[in-house]
Amino acid sequence: MSYLIKRTVIAASRLEAGSTHPAQEIGSAAQIARLLALGAIEETDGGADTAPPPVLDDALRVALTNAINALPGDAFDKGGKPKVKALQDALPGLADQITAAVRDTVWAEMQAAAGAAS
Repeated sequence: MSYLIKRTVIAASRLEAGSTHPAQEIGSAAQIARLLALGAIEETDGGADTAPPPVLDDALRVALTNAINALPGDAFDKGGKPKVKALQDALPGLADQITAAVRDTVWAEMQAAAGAAS
């Protein structure tokens, strides 16, 4: 079973809102039950790799691209991606639309554009 993370959850590792994780990455059955009751996660039938990429409007894409370009170095995670929370803080009016999946889509587009430009 997989679960959609609706709010940032600190389990075995930090799980970003909007990401999907299998139960074993989240914790024990009791921890999952507690997070479900709190509304921090919801049950989903697909894993992170089966979810379709989000559809973004141009305004959100441009705003995220500009925000990512303006982020300080500490606003990126160990893997080099911008942190969802940093983007939400940078764009408070769009914060409810910014998830890990949205960030990943824009980040991949930016990486592809940077690779094509070099």
